[in-house]
Amino acid sequence: MPDWVVEHYRLVDAAALDRYIGDFHPDVELRFANLAPARGRDAARAALAAGHADHDMAHTIVGYFEDGATSIVEFRVRYRYRDGRQSTLPSCALIHRDEDGLFDSVRIYLDPHG
Repeated sequence: MPDWVVEHYRLVDAAALDRYIGDFHPDVELRFANLAPARGRDAARAALAAGHADHDMAHTIVGYFEDGATSIVEFRVRYRYRDGRQSTLPSCALIHRDEDGLFDSVRIYLDPHG
């Protein structure tokens, strides 16, 4: 498992958005499943901040696949919502990194039915 994956998701789980947003290219395209993509780092920050405001997360990495500059990370993600509900869902992220290692495309898919 590459260190960048472990460190990025450690920061995600810590809700350290100000630290991990630096992993994103200024022109990143961030897409959650079939929702409209967030384009640019500012839009990605807003989308990610909304998620952190809604719930805490704990990612358990269960698989990692790489082909060139594209990585697929498979997870089980535990969500804890502000109203006390919890759920654990399968998820994966498709991450493309540019030549500097910044995420220029991130697509996140999860199964809300677990």
